[in-house]
Amino acid sequence: MDEVPGKTRINLIETPYNLIDKDIVCYPNLVLYFKCRVFRLFMKPRIVYSAITVDLVKGNAARANMFPNYVPIEISESALIPQLIDNTAAVDAAAAVTLKWLRHRYKVYKAPDIAIMKQKEVYKAFFYIQDERNQDVLVDSIEGIDIDETD
Repeated sequence: MDEVPGKTRINLIETPYNLIDKDIVCYPNLVLYFKCRVFRLFMKPRIVYSAITVDLVKGNAARANMFPNYVPIEISESALIPQLIDNTAAVDAAAAVTLKWLRHRYKVYKAPDIAIMKQKEVYKAFFYIQDERNQDVLVDSIEGIDIDETD
């Protein structure tokens, strides 16, 4: 497959929105799926799975409810927000959040074994729409929008 100049191939998180006719901007995230072995006294270790999403612009890590489905697309390089955090720092941030969550959720007597099962750099799409007052509203392609009707 030939690369088109000015275009790049990315993995876009699947969305219920039709993005074909919209000008989208893509935000980089690193999603990791961990397998954790939490050791317990006088019992077999507990196996726990955790998905973590790391924002590759700010470096914030947060627990996710699942590893997302994604589709490969070709998009203009100008529509990509540049990644400011390297992947090793993102993996370290994700492991720290996982360890903090394990300590909160379970009694940890010994440091748990944390292994990465899956790791993927994915992008989340954002686009603008017009609301009923003809104002531009930024839409997150995963969470959608919540139109405030109190104004």
